[in-house]
Amino acid sequence: MTSRPNSAGTRCDRRLFLGGLAAGFAGAWPVRRASANQTAALRVGAASVETASDGTLSSSLAFMLPDTPRAEVEAVFKAEGQPAEATPIPTNPSLVRIGSEVILIDAGSGNSFQPTAGKLGETLESRNISREAITQVVFTHAHPDHLWGAVDDFDDSERFPNARYVVPAAEWDFWTREDVETRVPDWLKGLSVGSRRTLRRLEAKVERRKPGESIAPGLTYVATPGHTPGHASVLVEAGREQVLIGGDALSHAVVSFRRPAWAFGSDLDRDLAA
Repeated sequence: MTSRPNSAGTRCDRRLFLGGLAAGFAGAWPVRRASANQTAALRVGAASVETASDGTLSSSLAFMLPDTPRAEVEAVFKAEGQPAEATPIPTNPSLVRIGSEVILIDAGSGNSFQPTAGKLGETLESRNISREAITQVVFTHAHPDHLWGAVDDFDDSERFPNARYVVPAAEWDFWTREDVETRVPDWLKGLSVGSRRTLRRLEAKVERRKPGESIAPGLTYVATPGHTPGHASVLVEAGREQVLIGGDALSHAVVSFRRPAWAFGSDLDRDLAA
């Protein structure tokens, strides 16, 4: 497959997404686990793109891959030299700097989701980046580990007070519904209320964008729904140079690349996501 993810609003599933990576970004950013100390940046024209660790998340394989026979899971992990049991999953927002803009792609989870996450503030501090320096926060979707870090858990203040926020329009429409908890599986009901509250808290500074519309100079959304109804990846491009920031379009360093058609338990529409 040689199709490249594009900014024209075309829906991009996991298998097309991987084909685009192979065609457009091979060798640009090797697949690896990022750490809070990893500061090497990719250059995309005048922009620089780097990861910024928010810590790790814990999840059982039974939850992650509920429809896949255990023997198949074990075989894939064994081939990769990894144990077929729950391992910490890195959660990595991205930082894009272009001109005077310091743009955060996703905001991490804050301090009330999992104790091993919520480390984004420490990562930024280690790089001498103040929260006040962030000019824009762009969300790929509204799951807690990508959204909740934008608002302080204790006093409900904005963690990035000088930033404006961009949310995929379809994602906003879904998560801000008054009945959102009736439209998600049981494990997500309480969390969905938290996501709605967070989005409403930021509403006065939120801009909603559709796939293909400009987010910032050189940044556009690419539709990658399925994980959530309005999930969108972020394309950073300058001429022929491109980097695609996938959010949770790719959810696991092994499974997403070796078995992209496998359904993840956290995907709200598993068929669409795969």
